[in-house]
Amino acid sequence: MRLRVLAPLALLLTACGAPTAQPPAAACQSPAEAVLPHTAGTLAETDSGSFCLAPGQQLSVFLTATGSAHWSAVSSSDPQVLAPAKAPLTAPIGVTPALFGATAAGTARLTSQDGTGHDWAVTVVVR
Repeated sequence: MRLRVLAPLALLLTACGAPTAQPPAAACQSPAEAVLPHTAGTLAETDSGSFCLAPGQQLSVFLTATGSAHWSAVSSSDPQVLAPAKAPLTAPIGVTPALFGATAAGTARLTSQDGTGHDWAVTVVVR
């Protein structure tokens, strides 16, 4: 009888000491098809939400102005995760270009503002 009581107790104690499950990774989608060579994808002012990259991949951004309002330079909230790439980009008048490289696992936010008070922001998950 003692063994019947102790066995479930041992299982319970073992389960309590087991490592907890990891939280699910942030949901993200692949960016739209790349328009530049050697990039993983392209984002535009119409994109929103979360996008996935792997370390070492690059992402291009092209924000097109409407009317006379131009987008500010695109910035990364965490350059340790998503760093501006050192590559010259030439874009048509009214388009703000940017190129970023995924350098480490983590999450960064890309943001820009146009002259009319509109904000653009996306989340990039590097994993």
